[in-house]
Amino acid sequence: MAERLVHRGPDEEGHFLSKNNRCAMAFRRLSIIDPSGSHQPMSSEDGLVTVAFNGEIYNYRELRRELSSQGVCFRTEGDTEVLVHLYRSLGLQMLTRLDGMFAIAIYDAAANTILLARDRFGEKPLMFVQLPDRIIFASEAKALLRHPLVDKSISHASIISYLSFGYVPAPASIWSSIHKVLPSHYLQFAQSPASVVRYWQPHVQSPSGTENDLVQKVRDGVMKSVESRMVSDVPLGALLSGGIDSAVVVASMSKAVGRSGGIQTFTAGFDESEFDERPSARQVAQFCGTEHTELLIEPQSPARLLDRIIEIYDEPFGDSSAIPTFLICQAAREHVKVALTGDGGDEVFAGYDRYRAMGRAAGLSPSQYVLAKVVAGIVSPFVPHNERNVLRRFLRFADGLSLPLAEQYFVYRCLFSPNDLGRLLTGDFVSRLNLDAPHKWFCDLYENSDLADEMTQAQYDDLMTYLPDDLLVKTDMASMASSLEIRAPMLQHSLAEIGLSLPLALKASTRFGKVAVRKAFSDMLPPAIITKRKRGFAVPLDRWLREDLLETMKDTLFDSGVERLGIIRPEAVAGLVNDHLSGRGDHRHRLWALLVLTRWLARHS
Repeated sequence: MAERLVHRGPDEEGHFLSKNNRCAMAFRRLSIIDPSGSHQPMSSEDGLVTVAFNGEIYNYRELRRELSSQGVCFRTEGDTEVLVHLYRSLGLQMLTRLDGMFAIAIYDAAANTILLARDRFGEKPLMFVQLPDRIIFASEAKALLRHPLVDKSISHASIISYLSFGYVPAPASIWSSIHKVLPSHYLQFAQSPASVVRYWQPHVQSPSGTENDLVQKVRDGVMKSVESRMVSDVPLGALLSGGIDSAVVVASMSKAVGRSGGIQTFTAGFDESEFDERPSARQVAQFCGTEHTELLIEPQSPARLLDRIIEIYDEPFGDSSAIPTFLICQAAREHVKVALTGDGGDEVFAGYDRYRAMGRAAGLSPSQYVLAKVVAGIVSPFVPHNERNVLRRFLRFADGLSLPLAEQYFVYRCLFSPNDLGRLLTGDFVSRLNLDAPHKWFCDLYENSDLADEMTQAQYDDLMTYLPDDLLVKTDMASMASSLEIRAPMLQHSLAEIGLSLPLALKASTRFGKVAVRKAFSDMLPPAIITKRKRGFAVPLDRWLREDLLETMKDTLFDSGVERLGIIRPEAVAGLVNDHLSGRGDHRHRLWALLVLTRWLARHS
């Protein structure tokens, strides 16, 4: 199992077998802190507590000082030993004291239990299989699948979830037997089936203080979080996407190092100006004085990259930006071992256009509602079928206005609706499945958050599923496949609570989101970056499907082997392909998701 995770830890391997033969652990290490020490798994001096963990604890020095004042003597300089002693001191309460990203396994020989825990936002993955007499766990499914007792059958319900969202939401996986530990949850296993317990959730409160006070609070919080995540005993840099979040992180890093400089930044872009973030990133790098590296993405074979992504991600994963993320991580790894990113900034500080759309939808007067519907009806025949077109986005907004707010947000987030799935999938496949289950799960999650306004509701919903199940999976798997550690300062938990609690005026304006961040760092970045609209880290998927990937798409989706699987109706797929190629519809993300799924099924069936 450990051999399948060498990419996550190429530096060394460690093993542990308890004296009673009840617990065995293997570990692959990417040494960042205390490279010559802190070997894992690590046991206490009396052998009663053994820890293996993936990630970083950013406040470990503070915790170490606290434990030392209580008489604890440390043998190493890293964060792993802090976990050993913190567990002995606080037990399960230790989790609330940690500021970091982590997937932790702790074997307690005295209690004869094993604890599995995951960080608050799910930056680090942790999966498990629970059998009547044992629990099997790993960072990635590819390791679990090597265990002879793990059932490798595919969950049909998870295929429905994947087609609904482009990913399989936790705690499920694409395999019936494999489950994911939810972010901010733990489970403790002894002799009976383990129950999963939540140890943290964001606390959203009414904002207090003046606007200037809140903006300064955001600035101080971001800079403090960035500085804490720069602790490393190996070379460290930043992935600079061209957006404001990564720009803020780089500016904060540059401020932290001062005149000593030496911050290394990395950017990837395409030849097409619509998808090329290199000019904006270059502007930030020059302004902040970083040592900047650019990567021009010229995939000679997108099909080969597609298959590489399918191999890396284990499950079907429909986010096409995994490709540039993987390529930029590969490029960065040639220079550094750790890189900071702006991941989480959109969810924490309200950066997506759909957040503003939800706020507007909730506040529309009856006359504004009628006006939106009338305008949409007039312009609809003339709007091009291009999802990036502003008028096309307006039509989607207007179409959803008649729905309950939770369902409006589902429309923004879903790939295939329940009705779409009914047309796409064969009757035999769906006969025992509930096509509405993902839709109901999503709307229940949205409505149960019970927050003060729709913008914050949408933020919270994304923090619970889109961020940990899509964006953080994308970054973790792409970076660790390159043996590169990624850190996300925007996901410091107290900073996230500040962002969620901001007044709406500091979240979004009529023009763009993340108002508080733009105000907080207006003096540390070029004005053009502060006022730049969000574009996203996208690939030229439409062109690929019409040119580079056209034959691959046709060969894959119309292959007789796909029809034999008995899942997808060939005529439904043909309709999507024809509509897209003729310009009658923009199905780029749907077709990509189907392309990934069918190639994944061909590999695993």
